[in-house]
Amino acid sequence: MWDDTKIQAGAEWSKEIENALAAAKIAVLLVSPNFLASDFIHENELPPLLNAAQAKGLTIIWIPLSFSSYEETEIEQYQSAHPPNQPLDSLNPAQENKAWVDICKKIKAAAISR
Repeated sequence: MWDDTKIQAGAEWSKEIENALAAAKIAVLLVSPNFLASDFIHENELPPLLNAAQAKGLTIIWIPLSFSSYEETEIEQYQSAHPPNQPLDSLNPAQENKAWVDICKKIKAAAISR
């Protein structure tokens, strides 16, 4: 498992991200309007992930955090881990907890099958 908090002080952060993306077998995307609006994500992170999904079988698991225009992106081609018409921030706390448990089970199943 990797996220950008693993980047050490003094490291060349862009290379660290590039290396992590290249090594990924599963990508978990937390999709919100801010995620979709990020130039950095669209220019630097999504292209290698989408290419790896096509060429190397990387599994893309995306989670709708908020209502967004995901349908206008290539993310729409991939099955979400939770119904996009019920993003997590639209659920009450108990429903959200259950959704996270279900999402985690899907991520674990994907990791086991790799």
